[in-house]
Amino acid sequence: MLSFLRSAGPARTQNAQNNPILYEGGKSSVTFSGPGSKYIMTHRIPPTDKENGVSIIAPPFHYHIYQDEFFRVQSGKGNFYRGLDPKPFAVLSDDPDGQATASVKAGYFHRFENATEDRDLVVDIHLTPESYENEQQFFRNFFGYLDDCKASGSAPSIFQLLVFLHSADTPLVITIPWEFLGRVVSRILLTTAAYWGRFVLGYKQTYPEYYDAKKSI
Repeated sequence: MLSFLRSAGPARTQNAQNNPILYEGGKSSVTFSGPGSKYIMTHRIPPTDKENGVSIIAPPFHYHIYQDEFFRVQSGKGNFYRGLDPKPFAVLSDDPDGQATASVKAGYFHRFENATEDRDLVVDIHLTPESYENEQQFFRNFFGYLDDCKASGSAPSIFQLLVFLHSADTPLVITIPWEFLGRVVSRILLTTAAYWGRFVLGYKQTYPEYYDAKKSI
């Protein structure tokens, strides 16, 4: 193991026992519901502004290898993107006359963002088939690490991020004109970089400060 080659990471904040988990100085949060709930978690994403920038809770372009994803907006307004189309396939909001729910099948590129400048986007999320503890482990570690990096002013390691993402079977999307080939390339990159990060650089899939199965709700 060549862990001496990697840069020192930020100090990890003890959040394993918290639910909801507050991030970005309380501007954003993730709340977990119990296993078997219609939606197992709720994300609160603040608007993008000069002070906070893009929230760490706003997901990068990605896809799930095995799971479908379902969304329901509680409050605010969000743009939801699917595939390579630069326009949102759905605009979800709490408007009584608007659309509040949408879904994305496994294998489809997607991301979403807060579509307003003055309101938080609060969105319920469910992944199926459900893998409750694995999802808690991933989201707590992924967002916990990004939050600690942001708070300390340090850049996150792409290898650490891909180790987390590999544990959740979730490749980051490499955008090329052919979507099928993009899926293949993205998965190869995920697997290769995650194995290098884990077995050569010594990054872990989970840290006790972020996730503890005995403490997490």
